[in-house]
Amino acid sequence: MSAHDPVLEPHPATAPQPGRLAPVVRGVHWLRMPVAFAPGHVNVWAIEDQDEHGPCWTLVDAGFPDDATRANWLQALSGDLAGRPVRRILITHCHPDHFGLGDWLAEQTGARIWMSLGEYLTAQAWFGDTPASGIDLMADFFRQHGLPPAQTEAMQLEGRRYRRTVGSVPVAMRRILPGEVITIGDDAWEALVGHGHSPEHLSFYRAHDPVLIAGDMLLPTISPNTPTLPFEPETDAVGQYLDSIERFRSLAAATVVLPAHGDPYRGVVARVDALRLHHDKRLAQIAALCDEPRHAFELLPRLFKRELDSFQTRFAMGEVIAHLNHLWQAGQLRRLPGQDGVIRFTQP
Repeated sequence: MSAHDPVLEPHPATAPQPGRLAPVVRGVHWLRMPVAFAPGHVNVWAIEDQDEHGPCWTLVDAGFPDDATRANWLQALSGDLAGRPVRRILITHCHPDHFGLGDWLAEQTGARIWMSLGEYLTAQAWFGDTPASGIDLMADFFRQHGLPPAQTEAMQLEGRRYRRTVGSVPVAMRRILPGEVITIGDDAWEALVGHGHSPEHLSFYRAHDPVLIAGDMLLPTISPNTPTLPFEPETDAVGQYLDSIERFRSLAAATVVLPAHGDPYRGVVARVDALRLHHDKRLAQIAALCDEPRHAFELLPRLFKRELDSFQTRFAMGEVIAHLNHLWQAGQLRRLPGQDGVIRFTQP
């Protein structure tokens, strides 16, 4: 979903070449890793650190598990990162473009993965064979929201995409508590928890010389996916996300935001305002479309102007259901379970 905001002030740092580091703010270096899907890259960060043995690195996020990203890491580890060992890898959240190479990178460096418990357990569930992560549960959930049988069956045939994509996940990690303050070098970084995009997303904020490593919570030109997931089918992920980004309003006005996708910028409050406006418009659009009872799948062609493949349909369905749940729980739509087993929503 587009949510462009021209008010933001671009930070002057230049994006690094593949496999190279670029300084972005004091003590923090930028690596940009490729991904084969939009937006075509993910940003990861290397922070200058110090432990009892001397200078070292703390990394934030690991990138997508593909050969290009592995090659870039190997180049960086033997080049710009060489001379300092990597002691820990902080993970913002468990999605494959952030966490997918976490296990491999930990093995390469000997570092420990640090992440929130919610993200760790979600990764374990999606990777493993648990009832809450079963493909049949997802298919049944989307079927209840109007997904036709042919597309439901195609989704089931795809099997466990997360496991196939990431290949392996760490069996041990160091838990980061929401609000925990982590000392990196001489600086204190606070772990700020966010919801809606993923279960227990962490951003990292340095108040002195203010910097926010935002992950996917405050992207500069797009709004992150905020899906309702099959194992919590009535959750209001949109409301959770909007409540989460409101907490960023109190950050210093001079904060440099380091997003997971796009370029660094200043303008936290302007970005929060733009994201809220984007979701307000989307909610109003969906409410207007429900002038008669409609299910989520019925709304997809009216909201997305391109053809969606099976993978994109998963994201789109989760997103639309989340907006419908938000409107239902706010009293702006009625939720109507049908005799055909399909849930529809309509105006009061």
